[in-house]
Order: sequence, then C-alpha cells, then structure tokens
Amino acid sequence: MARYRGKKQHRSVHPKIFVWSHTQKAEIEYFQDYKNYLRTPLLMPKKELCWTPQELIEKVAGWKNKNVCEEDGDQVWCIFDVDDFYKNDKQGLLKAINSAQKNNIKIAYVNECFELWVLLHFERTTSSIKRGKDIESKIIRIYKKKGLGDFQKNQKVFNDLLAFQATALDNAESLLSVEYSKINWAEALSKNGNPSTSIHFLIEGINNLLKEK
Repeated sequence: MARYRGKKQHRSVHPKIFVWSHTQKAEIEYFQDYKNYLRTPLLMPKKELCWTPQELIEKVAGWKNKNVCEEDGDQVWCIFDVDDFYKNDKQGLLKAINSAQKNNIKIAYVNECFELWVLLHFERTTSSIKRGKDIESKIIRIYKKKGLGDFQKNQKVFNDLLAFQATALDNAESLLSVEYSKINWAEALSKNGNPSTSIHFLIEGINNLLKEK
C-alpha cells in the first residue's frame, strides 16, 4: 500500500503459485509447459538442483521466508518422487514434511515415480508401481494405442496429456481420497501408499487460480 496526495493507493494483487523441483527434467518441465500453455505469470516453476526432497524443502523454506508475501495469497509447492527417499531416510523425510507444514509449503509427491501421474491420465491403477521398464513399457503401449507417438522416460509430456487431465484428476483422487490437510504422510510416502499422489491438489489449485484471475 502506498500514499499519494494524502489518499491510499491499492495495488492489484494476483496470487502466484510457485512450484519447486529438485530435478531438471520430467516434473519441472511439465509445469514449465503448463505455464506456457496458460500464458500466465501467476504460475512460477522453479528448480533447486539437490539430491533429496529433504534438501529441497529446507532450501525452499529459506527462500520463501525472504521472497513470498502470504498476505498476497501466494502458494509455494515442492514436487518430488518418493522413489527410495522414504525407505532410505524415513525420519528425515517426515521431519522435512513437518518443516514444510510449519512454513506453509505444500507437497506434491508421487509414490513411486512421476510416471504414475502420466499413467493416471489413461487408467486407474491400484497395483504398486515400480519405476523403470515395467511402468514405462505400459505407458509406451498406451501412447501408441492413443496415437500419441513414442514415449520415453523424462520426455516432455504436458501437451500429450492435456486432453486427459480430467481423467488424471479423478484417478488421483481415487487413490488419495482425503482432503490435503488430512493426508497421513507416514502412510502416503510408505510402500502402503504406493500408488498414490497429491499432484491433483496442485493442478486443481492452478486451475482455480486462473479462474479467479
């Protein structure tokens, strides 16, 4: 708020959604292409290359406290695959999730890997996902069946998947049928939570933000 000639001048505030990834492929490219499709400055994909989600959350928390004004309604999300991070350091990852909650940072996880989010655009699955050739082969077959061309790990997929987004949201919600605030993180990130994801909460947030623009 600024003052000019004794009268209050109010700036127009448009909430932004910041999406942070600790890799430079797949996830972050998906949201970069989403931003390009929407043609909006309100979606802000960012990357902080580091080894673990724990490191990502720690760095984003420090960045957020210096750069984000919550009064403007901005949202900050961290996106990551569960992979072996939970198995290798359960307490460390849960501690990082707790830190994210304290800093009002939301988590878009995929258990086990981002290819699950791709698969959910085409079918609902309840079988455990194993990253690697099994799920990639399944997506390759679906891509060919749908006339989408070839598929390979870490390729850009947003434009291919856009027409199927509503199906993905429904299927993701069927796997994690609770409100975001009610997620049991110890369960969701464990092998019992495979397959599941919270990406649909982020996608819905982006879509709602643009409606309110």
